[in-house]
Amino acid sequence: MPFVGLYVKAELENVAKIEFAETTDWTLDVQQSSSDEIRERITINGQEEFEVPNSKGTANFIVKFEGAKAFSTMNMVVAGRKELKDMKTLKGVTLGVYPESAEGKMSLVAIFDCRGAEPCKWYPVGPFTVTSKGGKVFQDVDLSDEDGWCEYDEGSEMSVMISGVGFEFKVVK
Repeated sequence: MPFVGLYVKAELENVAKIEFAETTDWTLDVQQSSSDEIRERITINGQEEFEVPNSKGTANFIVKFEGAKAFSTMNMVVAGRKELKDMKTLKGVTLGVYPESAEGKMSLVAIFDCRGAEPCKWYPVGPFTVTSKGGKVFQDVDLSDEDGWCEYDEGSEMSVMISGVGFEFKVVK
């Protein structure tokens, strides 16, 4: 059961932070761990739970790949989970936030507990929350446009921009 982390990077202009709420619908492509089969644009939300067939457990996402004997599952990992306490990767990391201090660098924003399926692509459709350096909060932000996202903070008289959004998935240890 690997823990797979979503690492995000972005170029920020007058942005204090990007927040990924616990209620975020994460849109991903997932690949079966033992083959090349991919399910595109699935949605996983840490607030939704489904019963795993033929099991006593639940999961935030369930899929049965063609030819597979068992269902594959994924769960969103929350920060207080005991298995995470000794992970060096998490030292100084706040899940669900891409801070200004990480600009241009990969930063861990979410962790998925994967069993039989792993994320391979992320679609940053949100909605996300962006806070400007002036303190204005922008709700329902979609970061999927290749040209980036731009708004204006009238109170601070400055443009607020996010561009060059990239991602990678890595096993978290």
